Amino acid sequence: MLPQLSRRAWNNVLIFAVLILMFLLYGMPQRLADLPHRSISLLDEQTLLSVEYPLVRLSRSTQGWRLSPPAPDLQSLAERTITVWQQQQLQDGQRSVAPTPEPLTQAALMLAGQAEPVIWVLMLADDQFWLSPSHRTMYYPITALDAERLFPMEFR
Repeated sequence: MLPQLSRRAWNNVLIFAVLILMFLLYGMPQRLADLPHRSISLLDEQTLLSVEYPLVRLSRSTQGWRLSPPAPDLQSLAERTITVWQQQQLQDGQRSVAPTPEPLTQAALMLAGQAEPVIWVLMLADDQFWLSPSHRTMYYPITALDAERLFPMEFR
Protein backbone atom coordinates (compact mmCIF):
# COMPACT_ATOMS: atom_id res chain seq x y z
CA MET A 1 0.00 0.00 0.00
CA LEU A 2 1.30 3.44 -0.89
CA PRO A 3 2.06 5.87 1.90
CA GLN A 4 -0.24 8.80 2.37
CA LEU A 5 1.50 11.75 0.71
CA SER A 6 0.18 15.18 0.11
CA ARG A 7 -0.41 16.43 -3.40
CA ARG A 8 2.76 18.55 -3.14
CA ALA A 9 4.83 15.52 -2.05
CA TRP A 10 3.53 13.46 -5.00
CA ASN A 11 4.46 16.33 -7.33
CA ASN A 12 8.00 16.25 -5.93
CA VAL A 13 8.18 12.48 -6.41
CA LEU A 14 7.08 12.86 -10.04
CA ILE A 15 9.59 15.66 -10.66
CA PHE A 16 12.46 13.54 -9.33
CA ALA A 17 11.28 10.52 -11.29
CA VAL A 18 11.25 12.58 -14.50
CA LEU A 19 14.74 13.94 -13.74
CA ILE A 20 16.09 10.43 -13.17
CA LEU A 21 14.44 9.22 -16.38
CA MET A 22 15.96 12.15 -18.31
CA PHE A 23 19.40 11.32 -16.92
CA LEU A 24 19.02 7.70 -17.97
CA LEU A 25 17.79 8.52 -21.47
CA TYR A 26 20.25 11.32 -22.23
CA GLY A 27 23.24 10.67 -20.00
CA MET A 28 23.76 6.92 -20.23
CA PRO A 29 24.14 6.60 -24.02
CA GLN A 30 26.89 9.24 -23.91
CA ARG A 31 28.65 7.41 -21.07
CA LEU A 32 28.36 4.12 -22.95
CA ALA A 33 29.77 5.74 -26.10
CA ASP A 34 32.81 6.88 -24.12
CA LEU A 35 33.66 3.32 -23.08
CA PRO A 36 36.44 1.77 -25.15
CA HIS A 37 35.30 -0.75 -27.72
CA ARG A 38 37.33 -3.85 -28.43
CA SER A 39 37.28 -3.85 -32.21
CA ILE A 40 35.34 -1.96 -34.84
CA SER A 41 35.25 -2.19 -38.59
CA LEU A 42 36.74 0.75 -40.45
CA LEU A 43 33.97 0.87 -43.08
CA ASP A 44 31.00 -0.56 -41.13
CA GLU A 45 30.23 -2.89 -44.05
CA GLN A 46 29.52 0.01 -46.41
CA THR A 47 30.38 -0.29 -50.09
CA LEU A 48 33.65 1.39 -50.97
CA LEU A 49 33.52 3.35 -54.24
CA SER A 50 36.93 5.03 -54.25
CA VAL A 51 40.03 5.81 -52.22
CA GLU A 52 41.85 9.03 -52.98
CA TYR A 53 45.37 9.66 -51.72
CA PRO A 54 47.19 12.97 -52.25
CA LEU A 55 48.77 11.76 -55.53
CA VAL A 56 46.78 8.66 -56.54
CA ARG A 57 43.11 7.69 -56.84
CA LEU A 58 41.68 4.18 -56.79
CA SER A 59 38.13 3.96 -58.10
CA ARG A 60 35.67 1.17 -58.75
CA SER A 61 35.04 0.35 -62.40
CA THR A 62 33.15 -2.38 -64.22
CA GLN A 63 36.34 -4.45 -64.56
CA GLY A 64 37.50 -4.04 -60.95
CA TRP A 65 39.58 -1.18 -59.58
CA ARG A 66 41.13 1.54 -61.71
CA LEU A 67 44.27 3.42 -60.72
CA SER A 68 44.58 7.10 -61.71
CA PRO A 69 47.06 8.08 -63.01
CA PRO A 70 47.44 4.68 -64.70
CA ALA A 71 50.36 2.57 -63.50
CA PRO A 72 50.13 -1.07 -64.66
CA ASP A 73 52.98 -2.13 -62.36
CA LEU A 74 50.96 -0.95 -59.31
CA GLN A 75 47.58 -2.46 -60.26
CA SER A 76 47.89 -5.55 -58.04
CA LEU A 77 49.09 -3.36 -55.16
CA ALA A 78 46.03 -1.15 -55.64
CA GLU A 79 43.65 -4.12 -55.47
CA ARG A 80 45.34 -5.43 -52.30
CA THR A 81 45.03 -1.95 -50.78
CA ILE A 82 41.28 -1.90 -51.40
CA THR A 83 40.95 -5.29 -49.71
CA VAL A 84 42.85 -4.00 -46.68
CA TRP A 85 40.58 -0.93 -46.39
CA GLN A 86 37.50 -3.17 -46.58
CA GLN A 87 38.75 -5.62 -43.92
CA GLN A 88 40.66 -3.32 -41.52
CA GLN A 89 39.61 -3.55 -37.88
CA LEU A 90 40.39 -0.74 -35.45
CA GLN A 91 41.26 -1.39 -31.81
CA ASP A 92 40.45 0.70 -28.72
CA GLY A 93 40.24 4.32 -29.80
CA GLN A 94 41.49 7.07 -27.51
CA ARG A 95 40.12 10.60 -27.14
CA SER A 96 43.59 12.14 -26.90
CA VAL A 97 47.18 11.07 -27.41
CA ALA A 98 50.29 12.60 -25.87
CA PRO A 99 52.34 13.87 -27.54
CA THR A 100 49.94 15.06 -30.24
CA PRO A 101 50.45 12.90 -33.34
CA GLU A 102 51.93 14.56 -36.41
CA PRO A 103 49.83 14.11 -39.58
CA LEU A 104 51.69 12.21 -42.31
CA THR A 105 49.09 11.74 -45.02
CA GLN A 106 45.41 11.15 -45.57
CA ALA A 107 42.96 9.13 -47.63
CA ALA A 108 39.48 10.21 -48.71
CA LEU A 109 37.10 7.25 -48.92
CA MET A 110 33.95 7.64 -50.96
CA LEU A 111 31.25 5.27 -49.72
CA ALA A 112 27.99 4.30 -51.39
CA GLY A 113 25.07 6.39 -50.21
CA GLN A 114 27.16 9.26 -48.87
CA ALA A 115 27.55 12.63 -50.55
CA GLU A 116 30.83 13.54 -48.84
CA PRO A 117 33.97 11.40 -48.55
CA VAL A 118 35.14 10.04 -45.20
CA ILE A 119 38.67 11.30 -44.62
CA TRP A 120 41.12 9.24 -42.56
CA VAL A 121 44.39 10.80 -41.44
CA LEU A 122 47.53 8.75 -40.78
CA MET A 123 49.62 10.18 -37.94
CA LEU A 124 52.79 9.32 -36.09
CA ALA A 125 53.78 9.98 -32.47
CA ASP A 126 56.67 8.29 -30.64
CA ASP A 127 57.06 5.53 -33.25
CA GLN A 128 53.35 4.66 -32.99
CA PHE A 129 51.07 5.06 -35.99
CA TRP A 130 47.57 6.42 -35.40
CA LEU A 131 44.56 6.49 -37.70
CA SER A 132 41.93 9.14 -37.08
CA PRO A 133 38.89 10.57 -38.82
CA SER A 134 39.60 14.06 -40.12
CA HIS A 135 37.68 15.67 -37.26
CA ARG A 136 40.06 13.86 -34.85
CA THR A 137 37.63 12.90 -32.15
CA MET A 138 39.26 9.48 -31.75
CA TYR A 139 42.76 8.15 -32.39
CA TYR A 140 43.10 4.48 -33.27
CA PRO A 141 46.50 2.79 -32.90
CA ILE A 142 47.62 0.73 -35.89
CA THR A 143 50.78 -1.20 -36.59
CA ALA A 144 53.46 -0.01 -39.01
CA LEU A 145 52.52 -2.92 -41.27
CA ASP A 146 48.86 -1.86 -41.34
CA ALA A 147 49.90 1.75 -42.03
CA GLU A 148 51.97 0.54 -44.99
CA ARG A 149 49.11 -1.62 -46.27
CA LEU A 150 46.51 1.17 -45.99
CA PHE A 151 48.78 3.87 -47.48
CA PRO A 152 51.15 1.90 -49.79
CA MET A 153 51.66 4.73 -52.26
CA GLU A 154 52.93 6.95 -49.44
CA PHE A 155 55.55 4.42 -48.30
CA ARG A 156 57.11 3.93 -51.77
